[in-house]
Amino acid sequence: MSYQIVDTFTGLVLSSYDTQAQAEKAESRLVHEPGEQRYQIVAPPKPKKVSKKKAVKEDGKEESN
Repeated sequence: MSYQIVDTFTGLVLSSYDTQAQAEKAESRLVHEPGEQRYQIVAPPKPKKVSKKKAVKEDGKEESN
């Protein structure tokens, strides 16, 4: 999982880091104009939860897989 620093004006990924703390430290070193948010830290997407479906018999009772 990597955290990326993205330039919001161009949409380019400037760099990526293993932890959020490393990304925040690197982002704090970048030049920020007053009143503008030029750079943004993008977190990795969270994995989606996958649920198992239960098979249903004809009489309406559940059957485990």
